[in-house]
Amino acid sequence: MPDGVQAAGGGVKPCPEFRTAICDLLGIDVPILQGAMQGGGGVDLVAAVSEAGGLGVLATFGGGDAKLREDIAMVRSRTAKPFGVNIMPMGRGITERCVATCIELDVPVVTTGRADPGEDAVTKLKAAGIKVVSVIPTVAHAKRMEAEGVDAVVASGCEAGGHVGYVATMPLVPQVVDAVNIPVVAAGGIGDGRGFVAALALGACGIQMGTRFMATVESDLNAWGRHRLQEMAETDTLVTRALTGATVRAIATPEIVAYEKAVAAGAPEAELTALARAVRATRSRNDKEASRQAACGQIAGMIRDEPTVAALMHRVLDEASAIIGRLATVNQDNAGRRN
Repeated sequence: MPDGVQAAGGGVKPCPEFRTAICDLLGIDVPILQGAMQGGGGVDLVAAVSEAGGLGVLATFGGGDAKLREDIAMVRSRTAKPFGVNIMPMGRGITERCVATCIELDVPVVTTGRADPGEDAVTKLKAAGIKVVSVIPTVAHAKRMEAEGVDAVVASGCEAGGHVGYVATMPLVPQVVDAVNIPVVAAGGIGDGRGFVAALALGACGIQMGTRFMATVESDLNAWGRHRLQEMAETDTLVTRALTGATVRAIATPEIVAYEKAVAAGAPEAELTALARAVRATRSRNDKEASRQAACGQIAGMIRDEPTVAALMHRVLDEASAIIGRLATVNQDNAGRRN
């Protein structure tokens, strides 16, 4: 275990071995961010990630201003450590209200996703002393967000759950690292120490995990959904427009598969609309059927347990430290074979 990882009460103390630029920027102890999730990412999870030394991030999609204020207060009642709020362009003044609320309540970090929130929003947040981190799917998007003044970007590959682009994490991260002069965090298909070390090797200064955090004790995904995650294979997700109209990676349920087959067959718009409406109606419920429609990344095929958030984060760091130790002996082993 790296020196200083285990902390009293299950948290994570500062860990010099893995302290990177994103830690210094956000005031966190370890370079692990929690991806904002509409399902599975409630206040208990957000607070637990922050309390364990990472950055927990609240989702705002569909909740409204009163819910956002309540969630921020609840997170603060559970941890004094930095946390974030994710803002997505939602129209009808909703994004502007979220920005204003984050400024009013002095939220430490705002992450942005799905699309560019606009230079005006970034300027207002930064003027208020809030760190802004943008989740991006392409090099062009990363460069645009850097020009608008964000403090860091999360290069999110198409392996991730939720809204995704078309470029995988492995080629995306190093290209973004080469293109911008701000910290880059890797996301998409990362759920253990192997992915953490790989991200560092690609030039990232940390990781963001979403799906892996869904299968933890503190997740608000219902019990059926958490159990389902532990049975999935890497092929059990697909990218669909059925959920939001944009490309979303989600569990490949029969309803979503039916929608995608209809798309491939060139079905009329009315039929596609009806199929999508059925998918969304099921997802709005908080039961077994709703969990079947969850946004979910390909990393689900690796999930086989339901630890606490702190235990998961400790495990990632332990695994990463062991891997780095093994890699340090590769040249020695090769030299021994040559001799």
